[in-house]
Amino acid sequence: MNLTNIKEPIRIGIDTGGTFTDFVVVSKDHINAWKIPTTPEDPSIGIIQGLKDAMSLFKFSKEDIELLIHGTTIGTNAFLEDKCPSIAFITTKGFKDIIEIGRQQRSELYNLKFKQKYPLSFSKDFLFEIDERLDSQGQILVPLEESSLEDIVLSLQGKSTQIIAISLLFSFLNPSHELKAANYLTNKGFHVFTSSEISPQIREYERSVTTLVNAKVSPVVNNYLSKLNSRLLDEEVAAPLLIMQSNTGMADVSTIGKTGIQTLYSGLAGGVLAAADSLKHLERTHLVSLDIGGTSTDVSALIDGPIVLRSRDFGGFPLVTSMVDVETIGSGGGSIAKYKDGLLSVGPESQGANPGPACYSLGGEKVTLTDANLYLGYVHQDNFAGNLNIDKEKSVFQLNKLLDEIKSSPFSFDIESVDDLAISIRKILNNNIANAIRVVTIQRGLDPRDFALLGFGGAGPLQAWDIAQELEMGRVIIPPFPGVWSAFGLVTSDIKHEITQSYLQTIDNLDFDEINSNFQEIKRKLVVTLNNEEVLEKNQKFGFSIDMRYRRQSDSLTLSINIPFNKNQLESVVNKFHVLHNQNYSWFDKKLIVEIVNISVKGIGVVPRIKLPVLTEGKHKPPEDSYKKNRKVNFDGVWFDTPVFAKSKLLMNNVLEGPCIIDQLDTTTVIPPEVQGIVDRLGYITLEEKK
Repeated sequence: MNLTNIKEPIRIGIDTGGTFTDFVVVSKDHINAWKIPTTPEDPSIGIIQGLKDAMSLFKFSKEDIELLIHGTTIGTNAFLEDKCPSIAFITTKGFKDIIEIGRQQRSELYNLKFKQKYPLSFSKDFLFEIDERLDSQGQILVPLEESSLEDIVLSLQGKSTQIIAISLLFSFLNPSHELKAANYLTNKGFHVFTSSEISPQIREYERSVTTLVNAKVSPVVNNYLSKLNSRLLDEEVAAPLLIMQSNTGMADVSTIGKTGIQTLYSGLAGGVLAAADSLKHLERTHLVSLDIGGTSTDVSALIDGPIVLRSRDFGGFPLVTSMVDVETIGSGGGSIAKYKDGLLSVGPESQGANPGPACYSLGGEKVTLTDANLYLGYVHQDNFAGNLNIDKEKSVFQLNKLLDEIKSSPFSFDIESVDDLAISIRKILNNNIANAIRVVTIQRGLDPRDFALLGFGGAGPLQAWDIAQELEMGRVIIPPFPGVWSAFGLVTSDIKHEITQSYLQTIDNLDFDEINSNFQEIKRKLVVTLNNEEVLEKNQKFGFSIDMRYRRQSDSLTLSINIPFNKNQLESVVNKFHVLHNQNYSWFDKKLIVEIVNISVKGIGVVPRIKLPVLTEGKHKPPEDSYKKNRKVNFDGVWFDTPVFAKSKLLMNNVLEGPCIIDQLDTTTVIPPEVQGIVDRLGYITLEEKK
């Protein structure tokens, strides 16, 4: 897979969401977008159909495809919906209750009946202890004998569980016992995952949970990708398939099959990557990415680039693996509006791709945001992606049905017409999303007014301005291909792998030869991985970092370093640590002992960059052929005769005076009254109040 030889690529990004599967097709001088309804029963079916559609629409053949990059939620959904295979867990004698005991912190502090969840569905019959022990330096105190493993094999005979997770005490210092157990059990026909491979770091509870979740998710992801690969081969598509990881880098299918945990944010990372590219295109430092899809909304704050966390909570469990900092809520175009006990709510339940909103004519009998937007005129049946049979009358019928339910209830409610109801649905969803943005800004100590809002996804450009107003954000930016911008992020990514390993040592006692040797050993492992993915040596780049903290604190901060690491560099890094600690926690103390907790190496396989085409320069007024027609659109209860423009006909420097609508294949952009949109050289549209 010599990625540097892609000169006239048909590079395709495929982002599978809950409602639509998005395609971005990139060639030497063109970028094209396509959407198709997701096939939830087997997403690979929709992907193959979408590829066929794209080849027919954009006139290329399967032989022209150089690279496929896929963002998937298959592992995420399987984990959250508890649809993963059963697994067994092996740990050191005396520690089998570690998953149940967990930490003293509780997610529901004042709930007296709180019960800690297991990160997997199994009984204690699948928890096993083995007689072995390492000390805190990694030295063997009790050797591991195969006899203790034989008992486990006998216990699992005749049971459906063929997947085993192993997390032994202090294995991050010495993995020999885990490797011995894994080799023995693999030879007995089990599929084994070890903590020393998945997360070789201190904190046995977090390390064990991370290993368990990986063991639970990986077989599901591997089965899906094997099926997708098989379908691609059946269609004679020979191009390499790479998968987006939670750390914003790509990996090949064989790697992901072993580390399925890295796909938990696969479907979200593409959008954040695309927003990071937007920072460069727009020469900005602060953006909030707003990706509103059919089922959910993903938001993230970017300052000079995406924020990638070394650990985070997922589904109620602490995972120690690199994941992009994204907040996700159940709000999207398919979110269901319902009325109960005097309260109108929107989401988190969604109609998804099937039956979808009422207007899809697939049997949906619930009102959704899409139905409200169709009624209000924001979207139109003639500009709807996915080859769907859009029927506005079905939306009107269901809106009236919900209105009758509201009016007949004993509660007083200030909704008297379908207009009021549709507007209320929009406002409720916008408020939900604004609260999510507050989580990634205000709750992180950031002021949303310092950021511009980048609105994308199928519904992002329809809602972005109203959401920005709730947060007092004065500028909204719509990217060139907003409906498939997450898929565009996939084709702009690099191959990326990262290994973080515990290395607990105070800076006063640091052995520079030892730490540099450890860095080089980790780098050698990453070189093997990149070589296996056929990344040329000249395209391999490496980054090095350390996690530091004040001694005995629980939280650490990450600082980049160069290797070989030496005493002069250490002094500079420690000073940066004090400054960073003050920025994050509003205090620092140079008299306290500083210690290194982890060392980390990032291996990157650089992929050629994608350049957006530059628009022809135009005048202030949009060209006449960009105007399509007028249609009635409701803005805050008032119907306006609103001009509609074709995005494909707009030129650089065009200014669109609100109210107006901009149609394109993948979505619709709404510019309200008293707002104007300015088109830049790359096709971004910046919305701001008229001056």
